[in-house]
Amino acid sequence: MITKFFTQPDTLESTSEFKQQILALGSALFFTENESLLKLPVHVINNVQMDDDNQIWFIIQRPTQALTEFDATLPAKLEFFKKGMPYHIKVTGTAFIVDSTTKVEALAGSNSKELVAICVKIRTIDYFETVTKPAQNRNWLQQSKQQLSSLFS
Repeated sequence: MITKFFTQPDTLESTSEFKQQILALGSALFFTENESLLKLPVHVINNVQMDDDNQIWFIIQRPTQALTEFDATLPAKLEFFKKGMPYHIKVTGTAFIVDSTTKVEALAGSNSKELVAICVKIRTIDYFETVTKPAQNRNWLQQSKQQLSSLFS
């Protein structure tokens, strides 16, 4: 397996390409990286949306604590992945908890008091492309065993 690493370029055209790739992956792990005592737990997110300002929006379960107890801005990381895709993407940025029933309804399709919207303003995008080698190169020991056993059969 070979991993290629790219950091977010500054061109608008490549940002659009990253946006399409993030939406194609769709699933991510959401981590907050703040140093305060009260942190949001790690969430698996599925319904990701991006706005025209290239901010990532999604919904999570409302924490049991009051939202005012959390930091107003949270350093965050999103790791986008999908089984079978030849790449994965890591995004770092600043997350904001948006307690708006209108925004939750727009993202979830229904109004639920058990959900809260999260907005992540992107700081960096790291793109990892995984290229697998052909099967014959990967499993040379097993192929050698098969060739030897065919000689003696």
